[in-house]
Amino acid sequence: MATPGGNLIYDTNTLIAVVPNLKRAVSFLLDRFFPNVVNSDSEFVSIDVDIGKRRMSPFVSPLVEGKLVEQRRIQTNTFKPAYIKDKRAPDLRKPVRRMIGERIGGDMTGAEREKANLEFEMTDQVDMLTRRLEWMAASALATGTVTVAGEGFPTVVVDFGRDPSLTVALTSTARWTPANVVAGNASPISNLESWQHQVLKKSGARVTDIIFTTAAWEGFIADPLLKSAIYYPRLGESGNLIDPGTRIERGAVFKGQWGQYKLWIYNEWYVDDNDVEQPMLADGTVLLAGEDMMGTRAFGQILDPAFNYATLSFAPKTWVSEDPPQRYLMMQSSPIVIPSRVNAAFAASVCAPVFG
Repeated sequence: MATPGGNLIYDTNTLIAVVPNLKRAVSFLLDRFFPNVVNSDSEFVSIDVDIGKRRMSPFVSPLVEGKLVEQRRIQTNTFKPAYIKDKRAPDLRKPVRRMIGERIGGDMTGAEREKANLEFEMTDQVDMLTRRLEWMAASALATGTVTVAGEGFPTVVVDFGRDPSLTVALTSTARWTPANVVAGNASPISNLESWQHQVLKKSGARVTDIIFTTAAWEGFIADPLLKSAIYYPRLGESGNLIDPGTRIERGAVFKGQWGQYKLWIYNEWYVDDNDVEQPMLADGTVLLAGEDMMGTRAFGQILDPAFNYATLSFAPKTWVSEDPPQRYLMMQSSPIVIPSRVNAAFAASVCAPVFG
């Protein structure tokens, strides 16, 4: 039996395999640095931060009154999450056509196909929401801000207040190009030493992970100081074990341990409002972060009486119009990704245009 394109279908008329979509959402940054989930019972979400200072107890004479010491200050940061409404009108004719993966000729009823189609569409909605959250996570880590723009409200930049010294862009010969590094003009190792100290000074946080994009990694491994510091352990031993081989994974690939740091190369993309594919992190970016940042995924109230204005991360609903008959699907959410201890992360543009 020949198809319109001229290719032959197997005589058994059985669909051998389904080619799945490999461009599913990857949530590496989200899962690694924003593991906490908070649902708010209002349109706003609040995070209490114990500011703290490196204070010391005051000296006084034992013969005078004790010195009154101010209590440690707690700061409450309040944010209004964006709102998402992914509404769809699935093709009414899909339940009477063969589904993806179904035997040629069909072996499902119309009701079964409709159910499978609803599951397919809702899975895609969750996939798109996950990608949006990963995009928020990337923006919060790279810039200390998240820009929210959409229909029905003005563009808003949510600024988490990261210290300006924790976002840098290298220029001229200081950039991590292999040529600059080999010539000794750029020093990735020295930069990373300095940047980790700055994070510790500003937040008291301990950095545990360094995230590289591809170009940044190429500059990093070209550093002669790194090559002389790598120890290749035998089985059962430990040390600076860095994988110099070529490997690629969806999202991030683990490249080994260097000192206290886990090293990752991150590659992920999204399609913007102009239908142009963009990288989650601009190539040439380096991120330093860890669990001390206490990243949070926060979700505001669902503004829909059908859910009794509940606090839900994702709120799916479906309904049918009568004439013409049409089923609709809508996924609602009110998310924001918050670096709770914002100064516990550092971002550098080491061999690419500055952030913006």
